[in-house]
Amino acid sequence: MTTGGPTLLTIALPPWLGAVAAFLVCGAALWKGGFEERTAAGGFLLSLAVTVLTRDNSSEHVESAIFVADTSLFIALVVIALKTPKFWPLAAAGFQLLAIMTHVAKVMDAGLQQWAYVTAGVIWTYLLLAAIGVGVWNAWRGRPYDVRTDDRPAGATRR
Repeated sequence: MTTGGPTLLTIALPPWLGAVAAFLVCGAALWKGGFEERTAAGGFLLSLAVTVLTRDNSSEHVESAIFVADTSLFIALVVIALKTPKFWPLAAAGFQLLAIMTHVAKVMDAGLQQWAYVTAGVIWTYLLLAAIGVGVWNAWRGRPYDVRTDDRPAGATRR
């Protein structure tokens, strides 16, 4: 019988999981994706490289290089979303915008707990990779018709 306070259940993802997810999704995008998927994966990898190379784990402040890298990736995803008939870049840009707003929240409220700030960044990154993964899946499986035309089979929807 324990007399201590309540036990908190914490679920922590292993640190290597993010690297494996990024490698698999971006590798698949570069291998089987279309132009949009390859561009998004390249931008993600560039942003990831800047983040890894400039991160200061001892600091609890938003680092400007990481903010600029995330903003640049957001702009690239918005450009992709505006130029393609595919839907996944809209979700990807939305998740990246949430990552930027997490940085803004940290700047505006220095009392924001570091674990909440980091956890939010991890969540947005996984969701961004999932959106790119959906794009890769759709590009890989091919399309039986061109989505830019209206000669779709009856009942077909735009993907």
